[in-house]
Amino acid sequence: MTNPAVPASADRVAGAPRRPWRRFVLPLLALSVLIGVLGTVGYRYLAEEIRRETHRTLAVIAEQKRQHIEDWLGKARVDAELYFSGHSQLDSLFAGWLDSGRRDPVAFARMQALMRDAQRARGWEGVAVIDADGQPAFVIGDADSGAHAELIRKVLHERRVTLVDLYLNARGEARFGVLAPIGEAGRAPRGVAYLTWRADAVLFPMVESWPIPTRTAETYLVRRDGSGVRFLTPLRHQRDAALVLTLPLASPNLPAARAAQGEAGILSGGRDYRGVPVLAYASPIGGTPWLMLAEIDEREAYARVRLMTWVTALVMGLLLLLVYSAGFLLWRRDLQRQEVVALRAQRAAEARFRVIFEQAPVGVVLVDSGSGVITEVNQRFADIVGRSPAQLVGLDPRAITHPEDVAESADNLHRLSAGEIPGYRVNKRYLRPDGSVVWVSLSFAPVQVESEEAPRYLGMVEDITARKAMEERLQVSEARHRQLADEAAAANAAKSEFLAHMSHEIRTPMNAVLGLAQVLARENLSAGQRDMVERIRNAGQSLMAILNDVLDLSKIEAGQLRIEPRPFDLAALLANVDSLMGQVARSKGLALRVQMPEPSPGLLLGDGLRLEQVLFNLVGNAIKFTERGEVAVRVRSLETREAELRLRVEVRDTGIGIAPEALGRLFSPFTQADAGIGRRFGGTGLGLSICKRLVELMGGSIGADSQPGLGSTFWFELPLQRAAADQSVLPRTAPAATSGPRLAGAHVLVVDDSAMNRDLVERALALEGASTTLAADGQQALQLLKTRPDGFDAVLMDVQMPVMDGLSAMRAIRGELGIVGLPIIAFTAGVRDDQQAAAREAGANDVLPKPMDLEEMAQLLVRWIGPRGQGDTPRPALSAGEASVLGAGPASAADAFPDIPGIDRERAIQRVGGDLGMFVGLLEFFIEDNADAAAQALRELAEGRREDAARRMHTLRSNAGFICAMELMEEAGALEAAIENDEPDVDARLAVVGERIERLIEASAPWRSGWARAPHT
Repeated sequence: MTNPAVPASADRVAGAPRRPWRRFVLPLLALSVLIGVLGTVGYRYLAEEIRRETHRTLAVIAEQKRQHIEDWLGKARVDAELYFSGHSQLDSLFAGWLDSGRRDPVAFARMQALMRDAQRARGWEGVAVIDADGQPAFVIGDADSGAHAELIRKVLHERRVTLVDLYLNARGEARFGVLAPIGEAGRAPRGVAYLTWRADAVLFPMVESWPIPTRTAETYLVRRDGSGVRFLTPLRHQRDAALVLTLPLASPNLPAARAAQGEAGILSGGRDYRGVPVLAYASPIGGTPWLMLAEIDEREAYARVRLMTWVTALVMGLLLLLVYSAGFLLWRRDLQRQEVVALRAQRAAEARFRVIFEQAPVGVVLVDSGSGVITEVNQRFADIVGRSPAQLVGLDPRAITHPEDVAESADNLHRLSAGEIPGYRVNKRYLRPDGSVVWVSLSFAPVQVESEEAPRYLGMVEDITARKAMEERLQVSEARHRQLADEAAAANAAKSEFLAHMSHEIRTPMNAVLGLAQVLARENLSAGQRDMVERIRNAGQSLMAILNDVLDLSKIEAGQLRIEPRPFDLAALLANVDSLMGQVARSKGLALRVQMPEPSPGLLLGDGLRLEQVLFNLVGNAIKFTERGEVAVRVRSLETREAELRLRVEVRDTGIGIAPEALGRLFSPFTQADAGIGRRFGGTGLGLSICKRLVELMGGSIGADSQPGLGSTFWFELPLQRAAADQSVLPRTAPAATSGPRLAGAHVLVVDDSAMNRDLVERALALEGASTTLAADGQQALQLLKTRPDGFDAVLMDVQMPVMDGLSAMRAIRGELGIVGLPIIAFTAGVRDDQQAAAREAGANDVLPKPMDLEEMAQLLVRWIGPRGQGDTPRPALSAGEASVLGAGPASAADAFPDIPGIDRERAIQRVGGDLGMFVGLLEFFIEDNADAAAQALRELAEGRREDAARRMHTLRSNAGFICAMELMEEAGALEAAIENDEPDVDARLAVVGERIERLIEASAPWRSGWARAPHT
């Protein structure tokens, strides 16, 4: 093997002529250049910093003055809006004065006194009040509005506060002001108020002041005036220039002209109105045509730069003198020592290279860049390719490369030789003499040997055959694992989707079965018939419980079931479990004992409903699998801290017990401990699986201990937080009996923009013994609650209303009025999840969908208000007209109920409880509110008021639902969505709706004629 070449610098040093002066002169020259460069750079940097500092100072002063003026103008606008906007004192007085035909001297005097006080308090030079016709009502102080008639008309049209630009009055005094509309936003102004200020007392001092000492700096305001630029404030060097001096815009070097043409920021290279070179900064003042300019003479601005020039030159001279003196003392000392050091370094480098080359743990190969053959290898490379070093020297590397990798190797070598890449790394294969393949990781790069002109290629080779085989096996394993995981996920998703769909599909007919059984149970039945109806209801409820379990499981597996932490009382929750499950236990001859933790943890924060669901399931299982003895529920605190604790709940029974081999699969879906053919107990096996998922979702754990024949203990542990002191538990009330009025004595505030809706709710609540107060919008409701915050037991709040919608009203009740304990029921035709969520976020305790179901509304109010005794308030007596129609009972009322095309008669009878008077009154209200709804919507669409047209269809949908005009309700709802989405053919569909309303009016006319709707108390 040949030896690798090493650097030959030592030989060259030894044979080279000695020229020490070069090693002295060149560094001195380099240092001189360096000092010169550093000095130049330093000088330029410092000079530039001085310029930047001057620019920053100029900019800061100008921006501070600009901000000061903008803030002052902003406050002036706010004052104008405060004094003259809707509901202000002046607005009220001015409106009353105008309404009196301008003949109310008291109001006129109060307006003048109010403006005098405001003038003194706000520093106005004068104030004038002008009516909507442009005629002055009165003037206080110096406020000549005659010159601003056009601007006043503009303010009356645009309805916003407007600046009156600087001008000279008849006495030659500079004035400016603002014009403010008088009246409510969104309505035509009743007039305009004109406020004025003296520029020399207010504006000029803000502009002229300069915060630091200076000989030439100044600030002033200008504005573009046609083809010129007008100076608005006094100048430092020309005091009488304010609103008098105007220079042409065509002056290329004038900073004021450049600023008037749109330039802003630093303006350099210009000459001011005196013709003196200046540095300027320009900034527009927001909301005005004014431009703020700050200027300083260039001679004063850059005086420090000239001083810096002399200082830099002196320092550079001193440094050069020191460098040349030091270099002269050192230039003779290093020649011989440098030669010795170079020789030693060369020998050490050769020795290190040889050790590294021979003992490297990876293969090393050197290839000649010209011929492309191997010039040297180490033993490790020879071992990798299965040949001796002597056999490899002089061999082309392609001869031992796998045929499939030859093309890639040749391409990489070509690109390396052409200089396209500095090196490359590649995984390739070599062929050993026995035909076996070895995988290697090859890194190739050129190296320059000092004694040779052409570079060599150095290759580092690592054997990766074993790693490659492992990667192939791992890839096969990963592909199989991904396939199995995808198949399992798809099967699980399909199962969950199937369970959810099937539970919903079965739930629909089951709801009908249970509802019809409930209706049938209220009829006069024999004992046998009643027993069969009760069995139907029990069987249906059992099936519904199974469906609920299936749906809960599918929601959990799909990740759609969420835990909702709320304050709850653990003692009340356990008492409810004891009350309901105790009856079941006693019916089997068992005892149910519930043990509370000591001391009581108080109010806790968690999902009490889900915790109760788990307890009902575990206690129900314990009762089901226990024939004799008792079931005990024990609750205790394991870890107690100030803000949180960990509860352990144990449900112990003396039942049949569970075999050890069944405990491991107990919490799996569709699994029971006695899953054999002869099992004695029913059930789907879903309950414990759902319990496990719920407990884990709440951050806890669940388990069971049991021995066959000795009973079982099911336990779970939950981390819970303590509720804050200001949090409370929502009341839980049992369903009220329906044998009589359930809301006797209650007082409900009903808020709805539809008179028909208000009448219906009023009548329905009267049937339950409640009294009502009616409001047509959220603003009226707020006024009622402000005056009588404790006068209502609950609020029924419509969501979509004019003036103030229900969401805004609920937020104001909870926030502005601070009424948090009053139950608010959102009463809306929108039943989507996002609509109900929006209502709850706004402050609603619950949501009642439209069209209204009387029983559902009564139950909802009973739940939030609480049941009332039948003797609290007597049921309102029916009027003579109503009594004549209602007859002897429900049967006669149903027989007399009208059958009107377009109205679902059976649904209407159920909705109003057979009350014909109520139904006819609803028809009257419907026709009164909606007879021209389609025409109104067409006109609103033509005027571009799409939101109003959609709201009108929303109201029509709600009102049609109340009278059970179901097809009309669906068409109105579809039209509402079509208008919101800007769908085509809306006009034709509105025409169809209009025709349907006309047919309904014509068909109902015989029933409405001659009917006088009785008044309600």
